Amino acid sequence: MDILSLKLFLRVAALGAVSAAARDLSLSPASASARLSKLEETVGFILFNRTTRAVSLTTDGAAFHPYAEQMIETLENGLNMVCGNNQATQGQLRVTMPGSFARMHIIPYLAEFHEKFPDIQLDLRLSDEVLDLVEGAYDLSIRNAPLADSSMIARKLAPDKRLLLASPDYIGKYGAPTSPEDLMNHRCVILGDRANWKFENGQTIQVQRNHVVNDGEAMRMMLKQGLGIGMKSLWNGYKELSKGTLVEVMPDYPLLTESAIWAIYPSNRIIAPKVRVFIDFLLRKFRPTAPWEEEQG
Repeated sequence: MDILSLKLFLRVAALGAVSAAARDLSLSPASASARLSKLEETVGFILFNRTTRAVSLTTDGAAFHPYAEQMIETLENGLNMVCGNNQATQGQLRVTMPGSFARMHIIPYLAEFHEKFPDIQLDLRLSDEVLDLVEGAYDLSIRNAPLADSSMIARKLAPDKRLLLASPDYIGKYGAPTSPEDLMNHRCVILGDRANWKFENGQTIQVQRNHVVNDGEAMRMMLKQGLGIGMKSLWNGYKELSKGTLVEVMPDYPLLTESAIWAIYPSNRIIAPKVRVFIDFLLRKFRPTAPWEEEQG
């Protein structure tokens, strides 16, 4: 019973497909199937129910699953102790993350990360959509949204304070709102479907959808052009605030912040050393104070 076959078993269980698990572990489908058959022969029972559409754990396979996880964790801990972290921190690391946040606060550090861990190959998917980790076979997701899926393990990387911003030109032309209700009389730029703005005082205002965009950087540019008032994360607009090209609107009515910057991975998946070192690397960059908070402080 070898470690790769056990890892393959866990990946097939997580992904529900032999081909996807094989691809994730750089195996051919034929080699993966042969390994699973050998593993079933070794343990003495069938691990998966197989159909043309899906693969699912048998009753015996489900009972064996937590023990396989424990065996992998024990083996990897032993390897880390004997060989050192560099022995285990290798391979492809597949990460999905929001495009704007990645470009501003992660990609600038990747050369340093590569210098520390040259045997890790990064496969990044930049998207403002929340992608399915299991279906996409991602090792890790960076998200700036409220947590809704309890099947995931989340590590908080940094706060995600949100502000109402507008350009000085917009304020000069239309004036500044003085209360949340006053927003109904103003032009607004909306990111995606975020038209309900919640305030710490308990108010929720559904603002006008004068302009809608699905990209954070494009929205920031639209605000700078004076197209309206928008809700932005501090990490996205802090440079414009420092330069004065955007100003905070209604600072006496702070928005309710329901999100943070999270590193997320499935709870049924053992955290690989390559994932752990990437999370730890980001934590060192964003704590105790994130760069965008330092500049505002």
